[in-house]
Amino acid sequence: MKIIYGKQLTSEEFAICQQIALECGILTDTAKLLLYRDIDTVKKAKAFLNPSKKGFNNPFLLSGMQEAVDRIALAKNNGESVLIFGDYDADGICATTILFHCLKDYGISARTAIPEREEGYGLNLEKISQLNSEDKIDLIITVDCGISDSEKIAQLEKIGIDVIVTDHHEPPQERLSCVAINPKLDNQDYPFSGLCGAGVAYKLGYALIGEKADKYLDFVALATVADSMDLIGENRDLVVEGLKIFNSDNLRAQFKTILSENNVKNVTAQTLAYTIAPRVNAGGRMGDANLALKLFLTEKQFEIFDYISKLTQYNIARQVECDKIYKEAKSIIIAEKLEKYEIILVKNSGWQTGFTGIVAAKLVEDYSRPVIVFVEQEGKLKGSARSVEEVNIYDAISSVSHLLLAFGGHAQAAGVSVADENFEAIRQGLNNFVKNTSGKLDVEKKVYAEWNINSEFSLRLAKEIEMLEPFGVGNKRPLFTTEIREVDSQPLKLGSAHYTYKTDAIEILDFNGASNVLNLSLPLNKKILFEVNLSTYKNKPSLKGYSRQVIVEYDDYEHIKTCIFASELKKLENDDNPQVILISKQDVLSYKSLGTIFAVSDTDNLKLYPELNDLSVSVFTAEGRNSACKIVVAPISLPDCYNRVVYLDKPVAFVESEETCLVEGVLGYKTIDKISVDRNVFTQFFVKLKGLVGKDFTNISAFCSRFCGEGNIYQFIFCTTVFMELGIFYKKSGKFIFNSNVKNPLTNSKVYSKISLMKG
Repeated sequence: MKIIYGKQLTSEEFAICQQIALECGILTDTAKLLLYRDIDTVKKAKAFLNPSKKGFNNPFLLSGMQEAVDRIALAKNNGESVLIFGDYDADGICATTILFHCLKDYGISARTAIPEREEGYGLNLEKISQLNSEDKIDLIITVDCGISDSEKIAQLEKIGIDVIVTDHHEPPQERLSCVAINPKLDNQDYPFSGLCGAGVAYKLGYALIGEKADKYLDFVALATVADSMDLIGENRDLVVEGLKIFNSDNLRAQFKTILSENNVKNVTAQTLAYTIAPRVNAGGRMGDANLALKLFLTEKQFEIFDYISKLTQYNIARQVECDKIYKEAKSIIIAEKLEKYEIILVKNSGWQTGFTGIVAAKLVEDYSRPVIVFVEQEGKLKGSARSVEEVNIYDAISSVSHLLLAFGGHAQAAGVSVADENFEAIRQGLNNFVKNTSGKLDVEKKVYAEWNINSEFSLRLAKEIEMLEPFGVGNKRPLFTTEIREVDSQPLKLGSAHYTYKTDAIEILDFNGASNVLNLSLPLNKKILFEVNLSTYKNKPSLKGYSRQVIVEYDDYEHIKTCIFASELKKLENDDNPQVILISKQDVLSYKSLGTIFAVSDTDNLKLYPELNDLSVSVFTAEGRNSACKIVVAPISLPDCYNRVVYLDKPVAFVESEETCLVEGVLGYKTIDKISVDRNVFTQFFVKLKGLVGKDFTNISAFCSRFCGEGNIYQFIFCTTVFMELGIFYKKSGKFIFNSNVKNPLTNSKVYSKISLMKG
């Protein structure tokens, strides 16, 4: 695992930091964080640290804005029928809501149309034709769509329907015949291109009704975060102003209900991303896109409760369905060995289109390469693409546009439609594009940190970091590392799943940290990746570091051989007995592919496999979700993204895996030759252990190493493991305890019985 820190500053850059710090009244370290975010002048720093409506740009700088306002004014004066045509995701729903309210405030009662995902993205002529037959449409205003619909717009214009497009997606080379507002269009004076669809709709609304449109900034903030837009520039100002509404007495009944159900007091960008946005998106993913729009447009409390209840149910169902599709997609990737491609394309006729984007994003995490998940429908394939930082997926898809039925999107996410017969040609074309533009993709897991800190973390710096809120895409929450060696991680309280421990820099809170306890206790150097959290209790501020990753440096295996032995013994308490495929040492290299863990019990055996020297090594667990090929010493379990484990030597016990391979003839558990199953030996160690009752106990290896003296450390660990499995001794509140009420024969221990069998 690579840790990538912020760049080393030149003397000129450091001088800029000092100037920013001086004129903004902040620490030089805070100015350094700003510089890492391309805030490199005092003017930029002041604007970033003081986001407000002053940062909003004039909407009339957007090309097409004046023409759009003039056409809408004509519609109002002539009493024309106006239709707002939106998109089915949170951005499209919010954009439709904003423009509906702004037009209403302007004096136009517009109709709305939101297609379902199954009907496809963009203008839907069939739906429009039906609405036109019910009540003639004079003007259509698109939100969050339309920029790629030139042919459909031409057809609408032929039947006398004018169109205004407001969108933010990448525009194609072909210009539209109608009025179009899009911050990404060339040759315009608007200084910021990163608005979401709702942001563009707000700009049109502001051009129509002025500051009255500001009361809808909560929808702009929600859409900006939900659509993963960069929280920089004008977006930062928009989200900050929107969050002010969320945290004020003007909080809408819809949002108040959702937040109260989830016991949220202070609304942040993370609240929008993880609490509200998934519910808004759930309707569209479950085939009921208009439900969220109905929620936003109603003022009746009983309807609000009803709609939110349905959206919550949809969100639960969505999570279940996403997990199902994800597992099926993984199975296809494994079976067809799709990980060999630079971009993974996977398809199935039984999936729903509403979940493909979420699944694609999870697979990108697993395989560190772009992924497109397709659904087969009547000879056509509709796909959602997600990408890695190194690959612009929109450009990649554009390179095979001659083979596509339709496409659109951004650098990191896109939608695509293709005929089934062109699937393999597209796979090859995309694969070649990624190879030629990005080279061989680096699948090693990377983590990003600002810098390493081992002295006490500054309370003032923590307070100033809060000034960088809101955090999100384009403005990640600052992460730091601190160095430790072996620490005792304790539950936050009795029965808690969360653990805590101290470092020289800060006290660390490790949520659901049980899996890290063993690694933390290893006598090896480690770096803790953490974010800082500032809280106040009884007017007294306190700092905690929230653990994001434990990164162990495996450079001295002699120090951990007893830990490895203790872990291997512990695995014998389970009954796992997988079917094993025997392979030769010469076959090992052929298994070196994504999704494979090479396991070793005795680290001395690593020198037998020089062909694996380039792989990263960890102990007990494979770090991260990424499925890059790795070596794991004495694995305890495998992450979901690994489907195969190849044992380079014979272990004491195997772990569960879809495919388990073992190199013939290489012994790994030689340590058991050093231990005895003789009852007299156990009697001697029983007496020794009784004399240690009440001593501090973190783990068996550390405990036995401390009190073994000149004796056989492996025998000590073996006997202690067996006695603790039998319940004769146990750990309580960090102490070693004897239970005098337990009388349990050695043969009731799985560890004792299995070792006895191995020793013959």
